[in-house]
Amino acid sequence: MIPDSIRCEFEIKGGIDGIVELLPDDQRIRYISSIARAISDPVRLRVLFALCIQPMCVCLIVAMTEYAYSKMSYHLSILRDSGLICSKQEGNYLIYYPTDLGRKVVEWIGKSF
Repeated sequence: MIPDSIRCEFEIKGGIDGIVELLPDDQRIRYISSIARAISDPVRLRVLFALCIQPMCVCLIVAMTEYAYSKMSYHLSILRDSGLICSKQEGNYLIYYPTDLGRKVVEWIGKSF
């Protein structure tokens, strides 16, 4: 039994089948989920925010977070794999930058919370 308060709108949308058709496809859901996982860790979220302020090499990121290089490498790979950051080799340094998506995520979080 469907509550009267939502029955009409539910039927207008085509019931369960109509709602399922309106959902993002499985690939899009997995992509969104990977972004959510990437920003679910406070260290990664702090790094993403910091990179939106200033691109940095890993040595600066490690100094800022006081995390070991090995742990930071793991966090950076998650951010990179989710498409939130990228890196560019400059001499002996790998410089990390936010992607357009990374900037949009930080902007959305900043406005929403």
